[in-house]
Amino acid sequence: LRDASNARAMASDAVTWHVYVHKLRAWVPTEDTREKAPEEQEPTRPTLILVIRTQTGEFLSHAHGDDERGNVVYDEPTCEEVVEFLSRVAENPKVLNSSKKGDGEGTTAKPTRVAFACTATARALAGKSLEEWDSFDGCKYVNGCRDGVMAKIPSVRDVSFAPVPESVLRDVVRGQIEPQMRPSENDEVWGTQHLPGLMESIDGFTPRFGASLFGAAKAFAECGIRRKLERRRPVKIAYRLMLRDDVTMRLTCFVAFDGTFEDENFGFNVHKTLKDAQVAFEVEHGNEDVEPSLEGQTCMFSSAVETPFEDLDARDAHDWPLVAAEGEVGGVLWPLFFKIALDEESGDNLEISRPAIIELQAFELAMKAVAQLARRDEGFECAPAGENGDLTEVRKPRGPWTIKTSSFAAKGEEEEIEIEVSLPELAEMKANEYL
Repeated sequence: LRDASNARAMASDAVTWHVYVHKLRAWVPTEDTREKAPEEQEPTRPTLILVIRTQTGEFLSHAHGDDERGNVVYDEPTCEEVVEFLSRVAENPKVLNSSKKGDGEGTTAKPTRVAFACTATARALAGKSLEEWDSFDGCKYVNGCRDGVMAKIPSVRDVSFAPVPESVLRDVVRGQIEPQMRPSENDEVWGTQHLPGLMESIDGFTPRFGASLFGAAKAFAECGIRRKLERRRPVKIAYRLMLRDDVTMRLTCFVAFDGTFEDENFGFNVHKTLKDAQVAFEVEHGNEDVEPSLEGQTCMFSSAVETPFEDLDARDAHDWPLVAAEGEVGGVLWPLFFKIALDEESGDNLEISRPAIIELQAFELAMKAVAQLARRDEGFECAPAGENGDLTEVRKPRGPWTIKTSSFAAKGEEEEIEIEVSLPELAEMKANEYL
């Protein structure tokens, strides 16, 4: 049946519509709040329904009034809504790309084949065969729209999947449509951190490692760490990585949590040395003899509007876990991993960038280990500060404990790693010791 459908679709009288349901990389006010004052508006990512008549390159929509929606909708459309949109396009088509307007070639021809793709599957199976496309079930709009499309547009004989050409993504969606959706700098209410996506910018970052890293962040955020440790109290993490069968490397870092969900500044910090970690602790607890370093590595738990669009789309494509949070966009918080360093040339300007894969592995392992220990009743907790901010008990050493967990940083391959966790002693830090 599929082979016959493909043969018909490729016949001389075939008319193929490629339908791409794409979540735009832009934020706009929701339909319910768009008329409110800017501070009262709520953000959403609009969705584009891009219909391309592949034989002519026409971008199609339907004729509509000024008060009606076109091919951009506020929320991700249901299969029923997509079917209704396509039926209106078939009945009253409108060419959108100016270079094709007025040609008239085939504009009113009804489709014989409809091929779907969505944000998560835009480039899936690119370069593969038609047979592989036909059997692919990753795009919900294929099976979800098939019966409705064939019922409302009787000319359609085949509904299947097809990936979106890279040129359409790059030149049309990214280059033309999305820039028009973004507000000007002066009017921008919601902004995204100017960071590249994890998968796009970090060598060796795979979907499996993303799932493990986001899972570690979720486990840490939900482990109740605030009941166990003081803010900024350093935790020593030590583990060995196997470089070759006969070569291992021992790595050590010092981690701590900071902030609260209520204040919207909850984060997980990674320091290379105990001194750097303790300086941050001392400053947090009022030690005026020391000054914190502006450099460091952090995972902040942020709203979707503060997260790179590449990460939002990668998470949707690979179903990485997130932290539930009432009142946030989508009801979740996102882990945002970054590091701050001094500009090497000027020596004073700060640069924000992504950590390397081995640095992200430190986040992955440390978050998993701390979350596991925080959930145990083994004395991992550090006594809270006493009256008048007395930190005597907080500074005492504890541990070590041993944790075994998995890492997926090695090109997505799972490896078990043993981690030693301890609370190092924090002797009171004076100005001369710091300097």
